[in-house]
Amino acid sequence: MSEIADFQIVTENIASTLEPNVRVVEYISPSWNILIVFIAMIFMVLNKQLYAARFRVMLFGLLQTSDSEKMTREWNPITSINGLTIFLSYVAVMAIIVQKIILVFSENPMFYDGFGFYLDICSFIMAYLIIQYLFVTFYGWLFHLEAATTHQEVMHLSTMTMLTIIMIVFGLVVLFYPTKIILIITSAIILIITAFRIIKTFFEFQILSKRNLFNIFLYFCTLEIIPLSVAVMMLCRLIVTDCVL
Repeated sequence: MSEIADFQIVTENIASTLEPNVRVVEYISPSWNILIVFIAMIFMVLNKQLYAARFRVMLFGLLQTSDSEKMTREWNPITSINGLTIFLSYVAVMAIIVQKIILVFSENPMFYDGFGFYLDICSFIMAYLIIQYLFVTFYGWLFHLEAATTHQEVMHLSTMTMLTIIMIVFGLVVLFYPTKIILIITSAIILIITAFRIIKTFFEFQILSKRNLFNIFLYFCTLEIIPLSVAVMMLCRLIVTDCVL
């Protein structure tokens, strides 16, 4: 009798452990997310295929000073079709990453999973970049520092090119596996590359402009550091309190 009882206990435990469980998918990205990342990918591939030399210069300009000098000497990437497509791709993919960060960390798909909210993020990023570009251009014209400000804009475009490729790769992962650890890694890479650009451009701007370091520091704080800090703070407040102010 004892052997039968032991047999039943063993078999019941085996059956319970081998019973299949249904996998529950908590979140599925909308199809328009994939379409946006795919369009950005097409823009980058077209740039690589049709303008291979220019694309290489824009991609590695942040790391190689000679490439950035060549870029500004032979053609102006800021006003070219290459610069426009990279700018649009950067805004589109960055908005996807930001939306996923807000969505995953706030766990509020009702407010933050719609296409309208995505357009709001795109508008904010685009407005910030355009205002920044106009301010840099005006500053260069006002103080006759066109060479320094043009170099700064080119470095920013080169960073956009590099970050767009990185965000497309991570964006494809995030669309199917929107986990916090992947978003944290993506955000860290974006912030590290952005910080590297700001520091590198700061010293190169000083060499080209020959201005006082303190004045340049105030200029970069106003143009780069403070707006970026405010944007990160607004993002954190939106996640925690559902309000940017």
